[in-house]
Amino acid sequence: MSDTRIPGATNRVAITKSTLKTLPLAIAIAAVSPFSALQVNASSLMEEVVVTAQKREENLQSVPISISAFSGDALKEMGAESVSDLGRATAGVSMNNESVTQPAYNVRGIQTDDFTVGSDPAVALYVDGVYAARGAGAEIPLDDVERIEILKGPQGTLFGRNATGGAINYITKKPSLEGQEGSVTGSVGDYSRTKLDFTYNTPVSETVAIRFGGSVNRRDGYLENANGRDLNDTDSQSFRASILWEPNDKAQLLWRGEYSDMSQGSGTVYTTTESVYNAGVFDEPYDLYGDISTDVQSLEERDLFGTSLEFNYFFDNATFTSLTAWRSMNVNFINDEDGSSDPGHYFASENIDDQDQFSQEFRLTGETDRLKWTLGATYSREHVDHTTDAIATTSMLENFAIYTALLNDVDAYQGLGLPGAALGLDSNSNDKEIAEVVNGVRAIEDAYAQTGLSLATFLNQLTGLPLNYLQPQVAGNISEDPNWVESVHNTGTYESTAIYGDATYSVTENLNITAGLRYTYDEKEFTVKTGYNPGNSLFINPLTSQPQPLGLFFYNNGIDGGNVAQKYSDDWGALSGRFVMDYTFNDGSMVYGSVATGFKSGGFNSLSFGPGVEPSFDQEEVTNYELGYKGEFLDGKMRFNASAYYYEYDNKQDLNLIGTPIPSYNITTLDAEGKGVDMELYWSVTDQWFVSANYSYIKTEITDYDVILDEDDDTGKSLVNTPENTFYVMTEYTIPFDSTGELVLRADYSWVDEADGQARDRLDSFYRANARATYNSASDNWSASLWVNNVTDEEDIRDFVGPGGAIGSYTVARRLPRMYGLDLTYRF
Repeated sequence: MSDTRIPGATNRVAITKSTLKTLPLAIAIAAVSPFSALQVNASSLMEEVVVTAQKREENLQSVPISISAFSGDALKEMGAESVSDLGRATAGVSMNNESVTQPAYNVRGIQTDDFTVGSDPAVALYVDGVYAARGAGAEIPLDDVERIEILKGPQGTLFGRNATGGAINYITKKPSLEGQEGSVTGSVGDYSRTKLDFTYNTPVSETVAIRFGGSVNRRDGYLENANGRDLNDTDSQSFRASILWEPNDKAQLLWRGEYSDMSQGSGTVYTTTESVYNAGVFDEPYDLYGDISTDVQSLEERDLFGTSLEFNYFFDNATFTSLTAWRSMNVNFINDEDGSSDPGHYFASENIDDQDQFSQEFRLTGETDRLKWTLGATYSREHVDHTTDAIATTSMLENFAIYTALLNDVDAYQGLGLPGAALGLDSNSNDKEIAEVVNGVRAIEDAYAQTGLSLATFLNQLTGLPLNYLQPQVAGNISEDPNWVESVHNTGTYESTAIYGDATYSVTENLNITAGLRYTYDEKEFTVKTGYNPGNSLFINPLTSQPQPLGLFFYNNGIDGGNVAQKYSDDWGALSGRFVMDYTFNDGSMVYGSVATGFKSGGFNSLSFGPGVEPSFDQEEVTNYELGYKGEFLDGKMRFNASAYYYEYDNKQDLNLIGTPIPSYNITTLDAEGKGVDMELYWSVTDQWFVSANYSYIKTEITDYDVILDEDDDTGKSLVNTPENTFYVMTEYTIPFDSTGELVLRADYSWVDEADGQARDRLDSFYRANARATYNSASDNWSASLWVNNVTDEEDIRDFVGPGGAIGSYTVARRLPRMYGLDLTYRF
C-alpha cells in the first residue's frame, strides 16, 4: 500500500497501484473512459473520483460545485492534445486552441477575447496550483497529466482574481516512491503527423523519487497555400521534470520544472471577399473551403519556462502548504490580416510579447469532526512587454479610402461614371457587398489615370488640406508602394495581493453549510508608446513645405505621440465570496444551492486613442446563483448531475474594432445577464457497455452597452460565441478476448447550436463525430489505437475574425478537417 497524498489535503488516502489506474477513469463530466488495465469494464468507470476543487481531497460527487474532471488516460482516449479539446465534452464550456498564443475559453458565456496585455483572462488557468497569467502561456501539452478539473461559475474565493467565469486546473503526475515505471507512445497519421510522448519515474532512495517526460509533435498544415507553405501546421516540443523528497511522514518537498518551444504557422485566417481573393496570386476559382493564397506566412512562436517549489507539512489535523513559482514566456505572432495575396489589400501584423511572473501562496487547510476549513494568502508580480506592428502599403490605404467612401455613399464615384446602381449597390447594400466592388472601382480609376483621387479626397476630408499638398506617390499613379508601418509598445507591472478563508460546517450528518470570503487588491502600472513614423507621409505640411507624418492604424485622434511613453497607474480592490448549502439524502444523492461572486481587475487600453477612449477601464464582477443535483441510481451504475444557474455580469471588458480612419482594437464595457441549465448522464449499461451524454442550454443578453466613438450599440444582443444549445454523447464497448487481451470500441458525437461570432456574423450550427478502436494486450504492456476525428469531414467556419474587414477583406478561421492516425504505446 502506498500513502498517496494530494498536497494541501487534510486527509491521506491509501491507494493501491492498481486502483490508481482505475480511479481516474470515473470521468464525472466528460465520460470518456481510458483502458490502461486489462478487463476494465463499464462498471469500473463509475468508481469514486477524487478532486481538489476546494483545496482538499473530496469525492467529486460530494462537491457542491459544477465541476468536470478528466484523467490523463481519458485525455489520450479522446485524442486531446490541449485543454481546448475538452470543450466539446463539457456541458456549458467551449474553447479554441486554433491559435495557441491567443486561445479563448468560454464558460457559460463568460470569456475574455482580449489578446493584448492591458487586461486579464476571465477564466483562470492553474498549472499544479500556479496561476498562468496570460492565455498565451496557458496552453501546455497533456503528455503526463494526472487530471484536469474544470470548475464552472465564479471561483473568486478559493482561486481569486480573474476567475469570473470559472477555473481550469492542470494537475501533472508527481514522482512516486513505489518503483520504476514509464511509457512511450508514438503516433503517426495523415498530414505527415508524427508525435512521440515519453515518461519515466524512478525512486533514487527511500525518500527521493524523480519523474521526467516530454512530447515532440509535428504535423503539416491542412490549409493548402498556393503562395507558400501549407498553414495551420504543428511543430512543438515540451519537456517536464519533477523531484519529490519525503524525509519523513510529516514533510514533503516537491520541485517541478517545464520547458516548451513552438514554431508553427497556426492561427491562420483567410479572406472570404471573393474579389480580393481573385486579385491575388492564384488562378483557382474561389471556394470558401478550398485552397488559400496569402502573401504573409502566419507564424506562432513561443518559448515557455515554468518552475515551482511546493512544501507541505502534515500536522495531525491540518496541512501547511507553501507554493513558490516562476513562469516566463516569449511569444511572436505574425498574421496576414487581409488573408489574401492581393497587393492592393496588403495588411499584416506582428505581435511580440515578453512576460514573466512570480507568485507565492501560503495555505493552511484543516478539519475536525464537523468543520473543514482553509486559510490562505497569495502574492504575485507580473511584468509584460508587448509590441504590435501594423504593416500595410499606400496602395492598400487607397483601396481602404475607396471602401470608406462607398460605405458613406454608394454614389460617391458617380463623377467617374460609377453610380451605385452601376456597381450593383444601393442604400441597402451591406459592408461585405460594398467590399466586393472596391477592386473594380480601383481598376477604373487606374484606367482614367486618376489613381489617388479617392485617397486624395479622403485625406482632404480628414485634414482639410488642399489636394496640391499631396505627396507625389499619392497624387500620381501608385504602382510600387512603400511599406507603411506603425507600431505601439506597451509595458506593464502588475501586483496582486489577497487573503482568503473558506469553511464547511456539518450542521447535521446530512446538511452542510459552506462560506468563504477573499479580499483582493491589484495595483497596475502601464505604459503606451506610439508615434508617427517619419516615412509614413501622404501629404506636405503647408507651413513647413516638408512631408507630414501621419498615423492611420494608431491614429490617436490626430495627435502624434512622438514615441514618448504615456504612463498610467491604477488600483482595484474587491471582496468576493460564496455561500453554499448542500444536503445529502440517505440514498447518497445531493442537492445544493449557492451564491458566488467573482472579480477580475480593471486594466488599460493597449492603444493610445485620445479623447473618447479612457486609458483605463473598470473591474469586472459576476454574481452567480445556482441550484444543483448530483445522484446515482441502479446500484451505482447510473449517475446523473444537473445544475441551473443565473448570473449578473457587471462591466464585462469587451474587445472591439472602433475608431477612425482605420478601426483598431480597444476595450469597452458592458453589463449582461445569463441563465442556463447543464445536465450530464453516465450509465454502465452492462459490464462491457458504457454510455454518457450531456446537454447545455444558456440564454444571455447584454443589458447595458458603453458606446464609444460611434460604434454600434449591442444592447439586447447575446454574448458572442455563446450558442444556446449544445449536446454531446459517447458510447464505448469492451470486447474481452480471454488471455489475449481486449478490444475497446469508442465513438462520440457533439452538436453545437448557431451563435454570434466575434464580429457579430452569425455562425452556423455544426457537429463532430469521432471514433477510436483500441487493443490492449493481456499483459497491459502495450496497446494500439486506430482513430478518426471528424469522421464525416465536416467543413465549418470557427469564427469571422480579424481586423481585415476594416479595410474591405473579411476573413474567417476554419475548423479542423478529418484527421486519422495510429497510436502505439509501450508501458514498462
